[in-house]
Amino acid sequence: MENIEQQALTTFQKNLAYFQTSHKAVYDKIALLNTLIEEGKYAEQYALEYKDEGYFDVCELSSLQYLYNENSLRSAQKIIDAYDLKKTGGVFKAQKYCRASEEQAELIDKSELSFHNALWATIKIINYTKKYAPDTTHMKQSAKVIFLGVGLGLYLQGIIKKLKSKIIFIKEKNLELFRLSLFVTDYAHVLNDRIAFFSLTDDEVAERELFVAFLNTGNNHNLNIKHVPFMLHYQSELQRLQGHVLSQDYINYGYSAILLRYVDSPKYLVQNYAFINLMTRYHGREGNILSNKPVLMVFSGPSTLKNIEWLTANRDRFIIVSALSTCRLLHAHGIKPNIVVHIDPGENSALLFEGLDPQTYFHDVIAILASNVDEKTVSRFHKDRIYFIEQGTEYKKGFGYFSAPSVGEYTLGIMMILGISDMYMLGVDLALDPDTMQTHGGYHPYQAKGAVETHNASLDPNASATYVKGNFVERIPTLEAYKLSIEQAALFTERLKKEHHHIYNLSNGAYLENCEPLHVETYDWQKFEPLNYTAIQTQLGTFFSTISEAHFNQEDRAQMLYQVNEAKKLEKVIKTFQKKKYATVEAYLTTLAKLSWDLSDMENKTGSNLAEVYYQYFQIILSYIYDFFNTEELEQPLKHIQPLNTLLIRQLLKISTTYVSKLESFLKA
Repeated sequence: MENIEQQALTTFQKNLAYFQTSHKAVYDKIALLNTLIEEGKYAEQYALEYKDEGYFDVCELSSLQYLYNENSLRSAQKIIDAYDLKKTGGVFKAQKYCRASEEQAELIDKSELSFHNALWATIKIINYTKKYAPDTTHMKQSAKVIFLGVGLGLYLQGIIKKLKSKIIFIKEKNLELFRLSLFVTDYAHVLNDRIAFFSLTDDEVAERELFVAFLNTGNNHNLNIKHVPFMLHYQSELQRLQGHVLSQDYINYGYSAILLRYVDSPKYLVQNYAFINLMTRYHGREGNILSNKPVLMVFSGPSTLKNIEWLTANRDRFIIVSALSTCRLLHAHGIKPNIVVHIDPGENSALLFEGLDPQTYFHDVIAILASNVDEKTVSRFHKDRIYFIEQGTEYKKGFGYFSAPSVGEYTLGIMMILGISDMYMLGVDLALDPDTMQTHGGYHPYQAKGAVETHNASLDPNASATYVKGNFVERIPTLEAYKLSIEQAALFTERLKKEHHHIYNLSNGAYLENCEPLHVETYDWQKFEPLNYTAIQTQLGTFFSTISEAHFNQEDRAQMLYQVNEAKKLEKVIKTFQKKKYATVEAYLTTLAKLSWDLSDMENKTGSNLAEVYYQYFQIILSYIYDFFNTEELEQPLKHIQPLNTLLIRQLLKISTTYVSKLESFLKA
């Protein structure tokens, strides 16, 4: 027994040295726990026990129950034996699931570029890979593996060896249990020549940051990642990790949306629409009525409908800024906003105007629009009342750009830049109605309903609800997509909020950082003098005209021409790649990785818009190509290089042709 104890202690010390050198954050956590135990400030909850049969187990001291309650070595071997390299079963997919028939794929491939249609330049390649390497096949290796809890770590080496994994993610909720594994498992030996990420007792934000780093490392291998749970009840953890997948730009926004943004944004610039200069702060500026009057931001979250009587009674006491999607509800209650904000580039906006007469309702309303909003929506407003903001592009040099996942936090950020002193937010819930689980209040055309999922870890952000801190209650249900907006709102207030900004959240939704919760019934709104709508609109029009420019000048033209020239350079790189021949699959994949690096301008030397599109595109498509050639049953892999590469080149050139032709058409206008 003395030899066993000494061996365990030696293993522990070796592990401490390994973590101190290779994973300092892990070492710091373990060292702190060691200190607390030694000083009697932490009462151990578990004890490591060595059994006569020659294995270790862990006893929970409060219940005297064992972690394994059987031979832990045999238990580990069972788990190792249960895993194989099949593309189904224990597989974590870090891509959105997609499927289309050959007929559908042809139609999508030949269709026009449209917002969020990530299949536009991918489906032909995806279908090719699925035809010859379906999900019923096996991988040659699972380059990446996720461990959800490790117990004493006894199966780590066996699983990693069997799956031939090179990039490891280890998630452990209980630091004390992980510490005990250091007495049993030699992590330096197990993880030799491998890249490992450890998430130990992390909060959700830290966990996301680490997991996204894991996904970005060797991201060509993200399509099929094996996951190994230690305990039976792991669905919530797996679901959370899949939520982190959705937080990535190329998943929740994607190359198609970015490309559409880049090719659509200049059209209003060349037509001499007004663009707002965001590079100046406007608080206290002469003529800025927004600095002197209370402003109410009204959006389509459930709280707006629930407080509609209060809103109707107090509408004249605020300058009202609303989302376009909220206007039908406001109109139904006789309320007209002063300013409307819309950022959605989708072309199916007709439902937003149902029951409205835009020429009457919006005739003197100020419209703040993202530069890639569709023309049908733009036509509903008077040109001299429209003010554009570039959406992630910078064709109008020096005017800045702005973007956000949704219109609520987008408007919050913009209003801070425009210098509002007193801002009240209603309907920026970014959460579900806790009673009905509905996503929106009344009249919203895209109303949906969330559900709390406990058994299904789905990549569909609308499939399951999760919980966040509430504005008025301890926690409130929300969706993964809303969580991105909550974090973006926090980022905006952290960076943009100044002493003169007073922001109040009137919604029974998610808590927003640096926004003070305020119940409408607890404040004396009579303090605010009623405002004259016509006078306010006149002053707003004057102010916005002074902070914008409605002229497509030579500098703007030069910026667009620069982007076109950079795009044509990338086209030449693609055409050169098209001519190459490959003797092995390894040579092809190596050259393909180099192509993705060059086209994506990974060192950001040029600031090319098209390079950004390719960066997002390759994060999707390379996973399918690498997985294809990683298929054990794939017959004659070499014969697939040419047809697959032809498909890829066609898609890459389709992207560049769309970009160049559209921008050149603007330059000729």
